[in-house]
Amino acid sequence: MSGFDRHITIFSPEGRVYQVEYAFKAINTTNLTAVAVKGKDVAVIAVQKRVPDSLVISDSVSSIYQISKTIACCVIGIVPDAKFQVKRARYEAAHFKYANGYDMPVDLLAKKVADLNQYYTQNAEMRCLGIGIIFISFDDEKGPEVYRIDPAGYYRGMRAVSIGVKQGPATTCLEKKIKKKELWDSTHPAEIAIESLQTALGIDVRAKDLEVVVVSKGSIHNLTGEEIEQYLNIIASRD
Repeated sequence: MSGFDRHITIFSPEGRVYQVEYAFKAINTTNLTAVAVKGKDVAVIAVQKRVPDSLVISDSVSSIYQISKTIACCVIGIVPDAKFQVKRARYEAAHFKYANGYDMPVDLLAKKVADLNQYYTQNAEMRCLGIGIIFISFDDEKGPEVYRIDPAGYYRGMRAVSIGVKQGPATTCLEKKIKKKELWDSTHPAEIAIESLQTALGIDVRAKDLEVVVVSKGSIHNLTGEEIEQYLNIIASRD
């Protein structure tokens, strides 16, 4: 590549910035997958949970974070990068509420975080963050919302989305499900998210291997192992 991959501010002759492409690949280094689904009244994220060592306390390992009273997120990729960006997102949300007197809308927070990611792609003294982010929230006017943000600084609102190593199979599963509108509308988003994640992984997952967060009006709730097990039993009985 003649050194074009060594600097964030240099384009290759084909118009590519290799360091940004490497940041996308870094998302998969943790070998995790997350799925988010927006329903009528709630938004849900389901993500794999992998404890790296039997000596590690399971509760200390998580890819899900609460940003404010109305916003939760899932961050996959390089863990220190994830912690840094979550800390910045919490600061932005808290500063907005202090300045304006109400909680920061998730679309504004997604734009702010995406702008920061984009800034890192053109500043020679920084590097791109190797993380993919999903924000979910409940807005009093718009209802449930889901946003995805990538290392290049591109963000968009989604009806359903997946990030991580099995993003392709999970997205295919979601696209098939959303075509069946009546079934989609009548099924709880948590069930759709868990089933899509399980289908993408190609294995029967256990409750202890999953994290699920549900955001509804006035509530951010992390599902317990028993609650996740109930959804897994529903999926297994239907199959």
